[in-house]
Amino acid sequence: MKKIALLMIGVVLSFSLSAQTTTPQTAESLLKAKEKSDADIQNPKKAAKMATWVKRGNTYLDLLQFNIKGLWVGMPTEGLSGAEILVGKPQKIMTQGNKEDWIYDRITLHFVDKKLVSWDETKPLIESNGEDIAMEAYLKAWELDEKGKLKSDKTFLANIATLRGMFASKGVEYYNKAEKSKEPEMFKKSVAELDKALKLGEFPKNEADSLFDPGLVAYYAGVIAQTGKQYDLAEKYYKMCIEKNWQEDKAYNSLASLYAEQDKHDEELKVLQEGFDKYPDSKSLLLSFINYYLRTGESEKALEKLQKGIKDNPDNQSYYYAIGTLYDAMVLDTTDKYSKEQKEKFEKLAIDNYKKAIEIKDDYFDAIYNLGVLYYNKGVYVLKEAQDIPPSQNAKYEAEKQKAIEFFKQALPYMEKAHDINYRDRNTILSLSTIYLKLQMYDKQKEMKELLDSLPEENSPLDN
Repeated sequence: MKKIALLMIGVVLSFSLSAQTTTPQTAESLLKAKEKSDADIQNPKKAAKMATWVKRGNTYLDLLQFNIKGLWVGMPTEGLSGAEILVGKPQKIMTQGNKEDWIYDRITLHFVDKKLVSWDETKPLIESNGEDIAMEAYLKAWELDEKGKLKSDKTFLANIATLRGMFASKGVEYYNKAEKSKEPEMFKKSVAELDKALKLGEFPKNEADSLFDPGLVAYYAGVIAQTGKQYDLAEKYYKMCIEKNWQEDKAYNSLASLYAEQDKHDEELKVLQEGFDKYPDSKSLLLSFINYYLRTGESEKALEKLQKGIKDNPDNQSYYYAIGTLYDAMVLDTTDKYSKEQKEKFEKLAIDNYKKAIEIKDDYFDAIYNLGVLYYNKGVYVLKEAQDIPPSQNAKYEAEKQKAIEFFKQALPYMEKAHDINYRDRNTILSLSTIYLKLQMYDKQKEMKELLDSLPEENSPLDN
């Protein structure tokens, strides 16, 4: 679930759209403004006015932001944009190595290497439900806006964006707590906050408000709900994504996994079929689709559906690749379902279908890579079996070793081509490194090792 951090990119940046209000900016005057607003909404005449509720939302937003307005992750300690100038000198600084805590009357700022990483409000001006009160006020103002003035009010829309970011940020905060504590209640709170952000995301947006991604928020709301066993809510968000074409194949795959987790296998299969029909190039959906049939012992049904796909779409390489993957999985089956002869037949069929996919699309990475892996695995298997040959049968051992070398030679061109297509794929680099080592191509093996060392731990934070 590391990808929840990605959610923060949009929500924190949208949160940085500063609210623009006209209420005073001192603690005392803000608290007085709050008291007045609380009284105004009890007055029937004032409560019937749109302006009363807009002002109330603005007041509570100012209360919420009083201690944190202007702060941003990465803010330096010094300089024109630094905390020392923009926030002021702290009352106390606690230092430990490269970490510094700047302690103020109402807030503590946490710095690492002179850069702001987080903060804690020690004396907030408003209780934790302040965001909810602000949201209620803005929704009421929207309801009373008979002439539609707020639709083009830049200040109002900027404030909505700021509040939306607050809810999303709280959602991620609750999720992080849930990951540590594993408390179901924390997962529920996380989803509830993200849901509020989504509701505010339905408002019109200013031109500058382009960072908030409702599809990403909805998708992760589903993921978090599923993690917290809130299955109905998870289904709601995944279906929302599917209906609105958010997150593409990932939404289908996650909804299928949700059904699988609940043993609703008919629904699981239906969703996988719908998803694969819409996204036939989706590797994750393909694997889930195939694994479903392998898990249920219905590989023949999978073949039947895929062959029908080829009949309807003879030039679609994805179906040939899918059949190759299915046969490949059947070869690797560890039960006694298939005989040695059957597996040899499946292996040939896997090779034929991978090659057919490559004929249609000569830069089809997945098919090229899988074909290389097939030969690579054969070489590894032969070497593993050869380890059991006693030392007295050295000639037999050398023969088997040579057989393995031939398989590595067959794998090499496919792995090299896969590497040319996707230069930074870690699995391809690792496989090539081993092949070069087995073939005593040490210079090439060194290149792969150096390339691997230069790569980050993951190719992309969006990878599954």
